Amino acid sequence: MLRLRLSRDVERPLREHIDELAIRGTGLLFVLSLATLFWWWQINPILEMWLSSLPLGAAEGTVSIYDPHGWMSTRWSMIALLALITTLPLASQQLLSFADQGLLPSERKWLQMVTIGGVSLGLSSAILWWIWGYPQAIESAGTISSVDGIGTQYDAVLLFEVGIGISWWIFLAVISLIALTIARLLSLMVTEPFDPFRIRVHGTLLFLWWLACPSALEGVWLTLSVLLVILPEMVIQWMPAPALSSRAKAPTPVFDSEGGLDRCLFAMCHCEGACPSVSPAESPKSLGWAENEAFCLDCDARDALLDAVVRHRVNHLVISGCDGTPLPVEFRQSLSSSNCKLSGLGWLDVNTTPKLRESALSELTTPSKD
Repeated sequence: MLRLRLSRDVERPLREHIDELAIRGTGLLFVLSLATLFWWWQINPILEMWLSSLPLGAAEGTVSIYDPHGWMSTRWSMIALLALITTLPLASQQLLSFADQGLLPSERKWLQMVTIGGVSLGLSSAILWWIWGYPQAIESAGTISSVDGIGTQYDAVLLFEVGIGISWWIFLAVISLIALTIARLLSLMVTEPFDPFRIRVHGTLLFLWWLACPSALEGVWLTLSVLLVILPEMVIQWMPAPALSSRAKAPTPVFDSEGGLDRCLFAMCHCEGACPSVSPAESPKSLGWAENEAFCLDCDARDALLDAVVRHRVNHLVISGCDGTPLPVEFRQSLSSSNCKLSGLGWLDVNTTPKLRESALSELTTPSKD
């Protein structure tokens, strides 16, 4: 089982994590309860104002309630939706704070961008749907389906059920698009269609869509589910190659002498200026590259290096100045857990020339038996 130890990890009993989660969850439930009470008090004027703003709104007597029980359910659905929107900023902050210490640098960056950018853009899109998109859709539908001499009546329950369902779909579609786009830019997923990260994102959002989809949209649930998967996948095909990942250059897989794929990453550690160096331009193209002044002294650099090893599925990490033993035990254990062999060139202890260093790098990409 993959078990990574990051520099900011602190050994704590499982009970402490559960207690922290319970405290954060209790606070969120309390704020959600207050928000629910507030919107319960304000919901009637809001619903009346929105209905009156429709092109064929309540002011003209075209909106009726045929199912009082259904209207009560829809009314509480709107209250719950508004309460969730109100609580979402605090929930996002609590999520980021709780998960921060246990994530790799690229995962932390992904979660921050999706939580802040994705949630903000998703909510903005859903609000725009209610204010502009849905009224325009109702007006267009009324114009297309109108029959001379026959009046049009709208069911208030269906109006709000469809509006709530579409707003949920828009929100989840935007989250999916941003989550997958940022994951591609951060090298968190590969181009394979069944990449585990991609499957987790799609699976989670499809499950949320299944929970949120109202009965009024059950007939098109499957169609909207397929679109929820296909549309983000079509868009990310036009996205640029990974551009937000760490400075580490990804290695190109090469076949070793036994026919297996070898992904070698070279860590150019300057050892605070004491280690002879070589530039990335002088290294083989297939060799991965990471560089820092002193990996054994810079905990953030080690986390970024471990992140690159995991993201690029590196199976051989080579340190320039030593054999890797000065690195912390937790870091070496994390490499072993990732099935990555650690070795070094020992340039601190031998006399080398630029030509010898280039030759040593070339040998790293030459197939050989271990």
